[in-house]
Amino acid sequence: MQLNEQIAAIANTLLPSFIPKDQTETTLSFHFTLPPDSSYKVFFEKDAKAKWQFLRYEEVLR
Repeated sequence: MQLNEQIAAIANTLLPSFIPKDQTETTLSFHFTLPPDSSYKVFFEKDAKAKWQFLRYEEVLR
């Protein structure tokens, strides 16, 4: 599995914990860390059917 696919899969698994309570929100982002020391920020956007779609990620450097 390529890194992009791995990050998208993890982000989609974590997504339910980060869905905004405000249903009018159309974008969201959150951070997570993959052991031992890789951190990522992921971005989602709500589509026309109100489903959250993974857009992209960026590595967070410490």
